[in-house]
Parts: sequence; C-alpha cells; structure tokens
Amino acid sequence: MEKTRRQQRKYVDFFPLHMLLNIKEIMEGCKAGTQKKVLSIGLVCLDIIKVVSDFPREDTDQRCLDCLWRRGGNASNSASVLSLLGASSEFLGSFSAGPYLQFLQSDFKEYGISITHCPIYTETDSPVSVVIVNRKSGSRTILHTNKNLRELCFEDFKKINVKDAYYSWIHFEGRSNVSEIKKMLLYLREHNDASNESNHITTSLEVEKPERYSELRGLMDLADYIFVSKEVAQSLGYCEMKLAVNELVENCRQGGTVICPWGDCGAAAKRKCGTLIISPAFPPEEVIDTLGAGDTFIGAAVFALNQGENLQESVKFACKVAGAKCGIMGNQGLRE
Repeated sequence: MEKTRRQQRKYVDFFPLHMLLNIKEIMEGCKAGTQKKVLSIGLVCLDIIKVVSDFPREDTDQRCLDCLWRRGGNASNSASVLSLLGASSEFLGSFSAGPYLQFLQSDFKEYGISITHCPIYTETDSPVSVVIVNRKSGSRTILHTNKNLRELCFEDFKKINVKDAYYSWIHFEGRSNVSEIKKMLLYLREHNDASNESNHITTSLEVEKPERYSELRGLMDLADYIFVSKEVAQSLGYCEMKLAVNELVENCRQGGTVICPWGDCGAAAKRKCGTLIISPAFPPEEVIDTLGAGDTFIGAAVFALNQGENLQESVKFACKVAGAKCGIMGNQGLRE
C-alpha cells in the first residue's frame, strides 16, 4: 500500500499544476454530459507478468520481484483507459469459455466496461501473454500465444445496435480479420450516410503490426482516424514521425487523420489537407512499467477527441496520459 502511495505521489509531482487542471477539466466535461458509449473492438487476453530486477540470461534460474495477472490485449487496454478517464466504455471481442473466462469477465466489470455483446466460444483456448517487465529499464518483453480463438466476424458486430445512435465512437484494433473489419467499417459508413450529424459515429483504426500493414492499408480510407505505430512507420522506411504522417495521410479519406506516437519523441498527427501537429513526450521521473503505453495513448486520444477537443490538444493530452502511465505499475493509478 505504501508503495502504491509513493507511486501516486510521484505521478502528481511529475505533472505541473496547470497540466493536472487541464486533464481534470476534460474529464469533468465528460462526466457532466449525457454520454454515448465508446466501443473498442479487438483482442482480450490474459497477461501473466513477471517483474524482474534485470533481464534474464538464457538457461538461468532467476527469482522474480513480482508476478501479476492482468487483462491484456490492445483494444481491451484502450477500453480500460477510456473507462478510467470517465468515458462510457464497451468492449467487443471473442472470449474462450476456458479457465480464464471468469477472471477476464470480472476484470472488465471492475473497470465498469460493458461486454454484453461479446461472443463466447467453447473448445477454444484463451490467448495468453507472458510479459517480462524489467524493473531496471521499464522495458516489457511479450511472449504471446493465440492457438485457435476465432476472430470477431461481421455477423457478431451486426448484433450491436448502432442504428439507435448508442455509440459516439467505435475503435478497431487492426487484426488478421481484415475482410471482416472492412465490412464493419463499410456498414458504419452506410449508417453515417443515412443519419443526421448528431447520430454520426466516429471511427478509428489502429495499425500496429508491420506484418499486417499491407492488408490494413486498404482500410485507411474507411476510418476517420488512423493510429499508426512507430514500428509500422519505421518498417516503411520513415526515420521520423513528421515525415511519416505527412506521407501516410495521403492514404486516408478526405478529412481523415493519421496519428503516430513515437515513444520518447512524442507524437505527430495530420488531417488530410490540414497542418502538421506535433506534441512532445511527457516522460515520468522514473520509468516503472511501459506495458500498454501505446494502448493508453490511443485510449486517451480517443477520449479527448470524442469530447470535442481539437487535434493538437488531444494529441498532447494523450502524450501526457501515456507518460503518466509509464511512471506507475499498471493503469489503475490513472483514475486518481
């Protein structure tokens, strides 16, 4: 408990007062209005986290500082951040009926995240990640297993009620079910074309894995916001975030936006035919845990944009929240 208090004090000390007030104003503005839901679509998995004092050498026996179970998955993590910041958050993704189901469902409930529409499959295995968190550097090394859990399909998505404007924003984690995601995005485009502006649903897509870019590139003109990872940008030959967003935004629809977080360099963003946006990073005094920092950035950016903040302030806000997350273990401290 004392350790948690020290981490929270460190978090507060890290932010100048005007930054804390800015974040508080955004969050209070969210709580004051009647909220539609923000839906995050993608993976949920079990993260088994091993905290070590130094990264282990191969073929050695090493005692860990701590071992934790945590709900993981990109979209699952972003849904948590949205809920912690005050949004009405829902997650949509496949579950296995295996031994980890109760833990994952209970954790979603603890965060106040709706999972009403999630399909549950028998005779499948839940994805599991073993994560090595190096206390010395704050780095995280992920060993992921996903044997046979079925990805979400369009028929699962159609069961949610978008026609009654229940959602203000739907975010997609760019996974291997590219053809199904395309159907979902086209379905939402049809919904928006047939609706008045107040019932429009904003869409966003995360492009994180370099090996999936060639397939996901064809979806970049279907979503309103595209989050491109540093790893994808570098795999395409971009050595800096400004050049990456300037060129990648050309793949977007008219009015579409590319946002590219670049670790300790901050983040860049650009709306098609708009001006380049740059935010610095806001690193903590001490890096404690970087697991889920990218998902935190996306959740915070979606939260601010969904509340009507402009692109510059939203990207800056996301950098602040992601920086704060790196200075604490897990993400529960973001609530405080």
